[in-house]
Amino acid sequence: MNYLHQCKYRVELIFSLWRNTLILNLIKIVTIFSVIFLASCNSDNELDLKSFVEKKLTQFLSDEQAQVVSIAIVSGENSYQQHFGQFPDATKPSNETIYEIASITKTYTGLLLAKAITDKKVKLDDDIRVYVGGARYQNLQYSNEPITLRHLATHRSGLPQDFSFTREDIKNDNAFELISNYSKAQLFEDLSQFQLTSRPGSEYQYSNVGTTLIGYILEKVYNKPFATLIDEFITRRSGEEHTKLRRTRDEISEITQGTNGDGKLVPLLSPYSFAEGGLTSTTRSISRYMRYLLNSSATEVTLSQTLLEGSKNWHGHAFFWNTYKYDSIMPKIYHSGGSIGTSSWLALYPKQRLGIFIVTNIASSNTQGQLNDIADEIISKYQEVTGFE
Repeated sequence: MNYLHQCKYRVELIFSLWRNTLILNLIKIVTIFSVIFLASCNSDNELDLKSFVEKKLTQFLSDEQAQVVSIAIVSGENSYQQHFGQFPDATKPSNETIYEIASITKTYTGLLLAKAITDKKVKLDDDIRVYVGGARYQNLQYSNEPITLRHLATHRSGLPQDFSFTREDIKNDNAFELISNYSKAQLFEDLSQFQLTSRPGSEYQYSNVGTTLIGYILEKVYNKPFATLIDEFITRRSGEEHTKLRRTRDEISEITQGTNGDGKLVPLLSPYSFAEGGLTSTTRSISRYMRYLLNSSATEVTLSQTLLEGSKNWHGHAFFWNTYKYDSIMPKIYHSGGSIGTSSWLALYPKQRLGIFIVTNIASSNTQGQLNDIADEIISKYQEVTGFE
């Protein structure tokens, strides 16, 4: 009997081991096929998205008769960059092509302002005359209501779009000459003579003057040049090697020259711009900027994206960022850029850790609006193929 029991035990043990081995092998086979299937799905989705991007941007080049257009998309720690078209010399744009980003510069200025607040260099609701010299600028108030840094950062100061030129100058084709010869001293002189026509904070009026003024205030409170502040507090931390003000002849020669709506080459504006629009960059560096803004836990990064004015359910403003549906499941912060011959669009979806940047070397009447529409369509397609919400 003992022998029979031993044989039975051995048979059961062998069967149990065989069954477990079979189950493990089946699990491995199912896992392998699942991985292959998921990889295939991901590959198909990626191809679908790339095909959609190519269709939209090649159509844009054709419709606008533009030379080149570049795009960067960031999702979490991952990034994707693609380029279309070619320059007159038959070279093609790449991740290292340097573009003017124009008013997207304002988002960097806003981040520096947020940094200055966290460093207790300034206070958001301070009267700006504290920093520019109060005695000379008694005019920078309306009914005893002063302009504050908050007003400047949300374009509600009442200051004009520009001091250096007017719409009439644009019509007469001499705006660029006026811009290129306009100085810091002249700006502060014009500032001392300007008369507000409404209470600061009461009306939205886009103002390059206000952003430029914040740039000079930041230089004063840190006692460092604006370019140094950009490097020290932003690009060195984000890993942006190519985002900078380019001022020397050699640096300027690296910047992609833009075209107008007629396809004619036009002058670069960035060498004569400052905190309101002087930065230049590449898709590689802007990808790193987007990743930094979406993933960093730095206090100033979070603060810079905080709603300051406007609606939480519709349109509003953060630190120079435009905001859209700030309290929704998919809030968006965004800014466009337009120089004389370059247009760009940057949008972030912080809750999804998703960002998109598109830039082209053409500037016509509605190029920025078209880039906005294309970016929105691409993000919708991204959600469709990934199921990402």
